Amino acid sequence: MKKQTSSRRVQTLHPYSDEQLAGLRLSTEARKKETVERLQKAVASLKSKKQAITAQSIYEESGLHYATILRNPEAIALFRANSTHLTEQKKRTKRKRKTSDDTASPPLSRDILLNYNKPQLVLRLREAQQQISDLQRQLVTLANACLQRDAQVVGLEAKLKELEPYQSFVEQVRQRMQQEEHGER
Repeated sequence: MKKQTSSRRVQTLHPYSDEQLAGLRLSTEARKKETVERLQKAVASLKSKKQAITAQSIYEESGLHYATILRNPEAIALFRANSTHLTEQKKRTKRKRKTSDDTASPPLSRDILLNYNKPQLVLRLREAQQQISDLQRQLVTLANACLQRDAQVVGLEAKLKELEPYQSFVEQVRQRMQQEEHGER
């Protein structure tokens, strides 16, 4: 089945000319500077009145919305540097850092088992108990095998003691055979 094409044509966008782009850039820069200037005046006014510098107080003083300030990097930097709430927060964190540095105690490490809830811990405990009982069974099996091997070693050592007198005779026979082999060659 064939796709039906739309009878409308896609309009091609005409690229902006260099002059238009330059004009847009100039206009944008002018608005950014105006925003920064209005913000500076509002901050200075609020400081002279000894009022808190917040987004709401700046809006009431200059009519600048926080979204406008947020879109402008210079304006947001100026706002953050002068915001009453943010500067107080910085002071609090500096004080906390100084007090923690003064004690010079290492940070307490949190036990990773505290991250588990009770059912997870019970499951892990049961798995560990099962592993322990499996290992104990394996240990008993290995101990029995070691005892049997030790018994065999003791039996073989006893037989070796019995055969010790014959060892010198076997050694003499071996030496004679080697001499005969070397003598014939």
